[in-house]
Amino acid sequence: MTVTETPVRKRVQAEFYFDLICPWCMIGKRQLEQAIDLLVAAYPDTVVDVQWKSLPLMPDMPPEGKPFQAFYRQRLGSAQAVESRRSQIREVGDTYGIQFQFDRIEWMPNTIAAHRLVWQAGEMGGPALQSHVIDELFHAYFLRGVHIGEPRALADIAEIYGMSPAASICSSVLPSYDATLEYWRGEAKRKRLSGVPAFVFGDRYSQAGAMDPETLARAMLGSVSA
Repeated sequence: MTVTETPVRKRVQAEFYFDLICPWCMIGKRQLEQAIDLLVAAYPDTVVDVQWKSLPLMPDMPPEGKPFQAFYRQRLGSAQAVESRRSQIREVGDTYGIQFQFDRIEWMPNTIAAHRLVWQAGEMGGPALQSHVIDELFHAYFLRGVHIGEPRALADIAEIYGMSPAASICSSVLPSYDATLEYWRGEAKRKRLSGVPAFVFGDRYSQAGAMDPETLARAMLGSVSA
């Protein structure tokens, strides 16, 4: 990466919009983390603050979810189209050390409860804990085929990080998370973000879709005023 023209001692504000059933979001998170590593390696005094912002793609999915394989065959039109899409995702995922296991996934879940768990992680431990919980949810779903819409699965993940097993459904969480979700949806619309993953750096750069780490690092650098 060529970002060594001038020293930067600034704080970068980064936003990452994601959904937990989106494989490109798992890839995008890995790309963002590698971009941060590149930027900090070039400018050790730079601090990157990341806000993890959920943007569920299918909030009206039934609570129990839908059969995963049938859902995608209907959505894409044929088994061949599904396999073509998955092959593309696997190829990119391999580049970032992610081995997607689509054949293990049985259910397309409603992710609202999982996003509430991520929200509660932020309330308890800030963005760092959120990042760990997001990773665990991505790994559970895309690598192990766990139904991350089921309360028991979410309780197990909550307990890993010392959170209440009821964190994803606690009544005290619901109003604050749901109001924040509506605000984030409005933000995404105002910023003309057409989907997830989406990256926003300061007020100068926004982009929907997975991006290579070098491009993201340059965008973060460009978002910092001189």
